[in-house]
Amino acid sequence: MTLEKRYADAPDLLAFYKEKLLEPEWAGELESVELAYIKSELRRSASLRRRWGFRPSAKRLSELRIRAIARDGLSANKRLVLASVVGKQESVR
Repeated sequence: MTLEKRYADAPDLLAFYKEKLLEPEWAGELESVELAYIKSELRRSASLRRRWGFRPSAKRLSELRIRAIARDGLSANKRLVLASVVGKQESVR
């Protein structure tokens, strides 16, 4: 099932939900269809990856990390974000 199928009867609710799901810390515990939607949108947009604490060039988008940021936001996951940045800097040196 997709979000479109789930909210086929309520297009306004679908539009609202699609927008809000992309805000870190808004969604809480994700269902599989919500995770799939967020992950597909993250793959499409480098700026959205940055807002979610991923490097804009990131190819691997961890489900665990997406779920944690959707539930707790970026500030609670600061170590995950910093680890990805530090790992990138160390590989450049």
